[in-house]
This record gives sequence, C-alpha cells and structure tokens, in this order.
Amino acid sequence: MDLLAVLSGFAVGAIVGMTGVGGGSLMTPLLMGVFKLHPAVAIGTDLWFRRLTKSGGSWAHHRHGHVQYRVAALLMAGSLPATLATVGALHWSGLSAGWSSTLTMTLGIALLLTAVSVAYRRLWNRLGLRLERWLPSAARRR
Repeated sequence: MDLLAVLSGFAVGAIVGMTGVGGGSLMTPLLMGVFKLHPAVAIGTDLWFRRLTKSGGSWAHHRHGHVQYRVAALLMAGSLPATLATVGALHWSGLSAGWSSTLTMTLGIALLLTAVSVAYRRLWNRLGLRLERWLPSAARRR
C-alpha cells in the first residue's frame, strides 16, 4: 500500500507537471477509489498534498515570468471569499462530517464541468468567452 501511494503521488505529480491539469481532478478520485478514503478525508488529504506540491511549481513559473498576476488576482478575488464562506458554512452546519454523498456529488459535478470546459474550449473561444480581454496585450502574444 505504501509503494502504491508513492507511485500514485509520482504519477499525479508528473501529469500535473506536464499538463497543468489540477491535481484535485486526479488525486481526490484516486484517494476515494483506490485507497477507499471517506470523501471528506480524501478532499482534505488532497488539499494538504496540493498545498505542499504546488508551491514549488508556483515558484518556478514565477521565476520564468509565466504568471499573469492581474488574472490571478481577479480569480482570487472571487475564489478566496467563496472558499472561506463554503468552509465556514460546512463547519458551522456540521455538514462536512456526515454528508459524504453531497461531497461526492459536488466533486463529480466539478470534474464534469472541468472536462466539458476543456473539451469544448474551441467553442467557448468562438463564442467570445475568452480570458484574453483581461490580459495585457504583451501576454496575448505569448
């Protein structure tokens, strides 16, 4: 089991490093399916794992100038309050302890939306749903 965990972490890290696809879309289902962790424990374990592993990639991309800080700030402006509100609501309501089916369903929906957005990227671009309008002109040429 220990070797399987190490190999799983290596495989997820390699895929994330090559593609930039979020580890949560790979690691959380792996933790639930292969390691049979409770959904809340799988999500918590994945978040802790990602926190530690993403810091190295973040620093490397920063050093090479591959970060659009304005876009990151705009994403964080929505993401941080939503994350804090959701964690607070789950904590105060007690839902995180007993709602494994809700967590599993929410995870499935998020993964499905991610897959659809990647699969239909060209369509989104044709419809004009691009992030480029918020990017400085220098970033568009990269």
